[in-house]
Amino acid sequence: MRTKKMLSIIVMILILSFAYFSYTTALSNFTLSDQNNSYLGGIQFHRAASGLEESFQIAQQENKPIMMYFWAIWCQYCAKFQTDTLGNPQVKKILEEDYVLVAMDLDIDREVAQKYGVSYPPYLVFMDPKGKVLERVPGAVGPEYLLPIVTQVRETVRGK
Repeated sequence: MRTKKMLSIIVMILILSFAYFSYTTALSNFTLSDQNNSYLGGIQFHRAASGLEESFQIAQQENKPIMMYFWAIWCQYCAKFQTDTLGNPQVKKILEEDYVLVAMDLDIDREVAQKYGVSYPPYLVFMDPKGKVLERVPGAVGPEYLLPIVTQVRETVRGK
């Protein structure tokens, strides 16, 4: 009886050790942000600190609108918004192809958030290449709500 218990304990330790190693290895390969970019909802965004001026230059050169996404690591609504809305194939395709994207971490980019009147995440600010605010989307909206907005802002900028 003792041998069975001891064997069961050893097997459990091995299983837990393997699970822990697999989990920490997966986390070590996960990147939310690096020095220049953030990776949210499977989309690459310029980071505010390093990329705001550069983003405006790119938007002007390519005649693309800018979408600033204000988020926070602790925001539960942001996680769902990134998965369900930004991860939606139609929304994602338009954003990646037709927009200059900038991510603002509310815990880091407080001055920018204050400048644009943003006090909670998730929050989107759409601008033309010169920085004129065209549209604001507060809260975790669904793809059916966001898709017409990203389409309309894109067409507004293209028409200028």
